[in-house]
Amino acid sequence: MNDLITQWRVLVKLNLKRSTQDSYEWAFKRIQQTFGPAAVADIERAEVQAFLTASSRELAPESVRDLRARLRGVITLAEEWGWLKTGSNPAAGRMRLPGRAPRVKRIPTPDEFRTLVQGLPQPYRAIVCLAGLGGLRRGELAALRWDDFQGRKVVVDEAVYRGSLDTPKSLASKRTVTIPSIAVDLVEDWRSQCRFQGQRDFAFSIRTNSPIDLNRVIERTIKPIAEGLGLPRFSWHDFRHAYTTWGRSAGVEVEIMRDQVGHASVLMTQDVYSHLDDREGAADKIGRYVWSDDSEEAA
Repeated sequence: MNDLITQWRVLVKLNLKRSTQDSYEWAFKRIQQTFGPAAVADIERAEVQAFLTASSRELAPESVRDLRARLRGVITLAEEWGWLKTGSNPAAGRMRLPGRAPRVKRIPTPDEFRTLVQGLPQPYRAIVCLAGLGGLRRGELAALRWDDFQGRKVVVDEAVYRGSLDTPKSLASKRTVTIPSIAVDLVEDWRSQCRFQGQRDFAFSIRTNSPIDLNRVIERTIKPIAEGLGLPRFSWHDFRHAYTTWGRSAGVEVEIMRDQVGHASVLMTQDVYSHLDDREGAADKIGRYVWSDDSEEAA
């Protein structure tokens, strides 16, 4: 296993996004402690199960699942390279994993979003507006430069990951986003008063003209202000989920929302990133369809 991980670092690592590299390296520290000296072909499913069960005593359920995914991924390479027989990956298939804790998504209503945006100072007002009305990711927002803004179009071709510039999350994430006029107005308002206004300057920068740390902003500024306004403590991801949810409510075609948020599949946009619960409205529509005026007269 140690040799396999060494080969992964030489042949594969540099082809992956930095976030994926970090995820693998995090997993490898634990994997090597248990399986480092072992021959990959000798590792059995029961040993993998024992490893994951032991890890679940220290890690959150999602982290255990990530650990299993990375172990399965690196052993899949061993299959591809002929280190062991194809189809014999001991980390593949059904495993006993800790249950996922229920995720409670708190999507802001339009009224809550407007209240928050109006209660924020600049540049946070403009940033939150872009997140909710443009569907941009946190790292994409931090990497925006002034020449990325072209009227109502925003070019997304960079992202910030742990303080360093990188490419966007995926090929589909490199895109041009259309934003509403209110977002344009707030961005222009911020540009009129900010320190760095050059075309290649970062639109939302710190004093050194480096990308803003939006993790710190959400915790130290936006969440406390939201709480002071009597609002829930939303995250950047909540704003992104809100974008697709509002889009569906407004009747925007899912293919358009997919392209706006940078998903490769409409299924991700529709099933994961939008949260509609208009059951009464749905019931009324079905009732009107089944129980028309003609039906009522016949009854």
